[in-house]
Amino acid sequence: MKIEVKKITGGYGKKIVCRDISFELSSGEVICVAGPNGSGKSTLFRLMLRFNPLLTGDILFDGRSLTEMSQKELAKFLAYIPQNHNPVFAYSVLEVVLMGRANHFSAFSVPKSVDEQVAISCLRRLGIEQLARQNYTELSGGQRQLVMIARAMAQEAQVLIMDEPASSLDYANSQIVLEAVMDLRDEGYAVLMSTHSMDTPFSCADKVLLLQEGRVRAFGQPLETLTPENLEEVYGLPMDVVEVHDRFDRPRHLCMPVRR
Repeated sequence: MKIEVKKITGGYGKKIVCRDISFELSSGEVICVAGPNGSGKSTLFRLMLRFNPLLTGDILFDGRSLTEMSQKELAKFLAYIPQNHNPVFAYSVLEVVLMGRANHFSAFSVPKSVDEQVAISCLRRLGIEQLARQNYTELSGGQRQLVMIARAMAQEAQVLIMDEPASSLDYANSQIVLEAVMDLRDEGYAVLMSTHSMDTPFSCADKVLLLQEGRVRAFGQPLETLTPENLEEVYGLPMDVVEVHDRFDRPRHLCMPVRR
């Protein structure tokens, strides 16, 4: 699976937010979209999900244009995992995951046993099968995010778009979610996720798309993209990228603001 984003421009009505954005994403790859508030991260996702129309440019899925697909066809390629999900009704975890199967049956039919089996399998792969009968609204933030990932997996899309999946979680839960992201990459999913943490790309991303005022400032591997020069230009404050070693002497990279 390969996505080619080619010089897309769009926004909200006459207000243009994203301009001439281009990048490629392939199966088994994680791309982190980084940049300050207002840089176009969420708008980029809305353009790719066809929530907002493209003004110029194109998005190709294995060579086929997004504009040629129905919303149901698009659901076979893309699954969206929002930052927060608060359902009105007290659905069980299994029912929430089954919602990801909606594109596999008609509006007037109900999920079949095969759909439930797929949903349970997705929960099992994320290590949360035991939550299947629990009320979704009673889960912790980290558990809810894993359920949202399971719902996207049940959709059987090949590309997962995640809007800051760990931003509202405590440290332990955020690490659990990031581990799940890396597991999904190893299973062959393509993952596009936004983040406000400049340390996250060094942990799980193959590439970083760094946005500034709706344009691509840099795109490439984390160490090539998140340089002190690029970070200071985009965020307006001096930052260093430092290398540390964990207890097993494995190198890690961190972004560190520099005090003037």
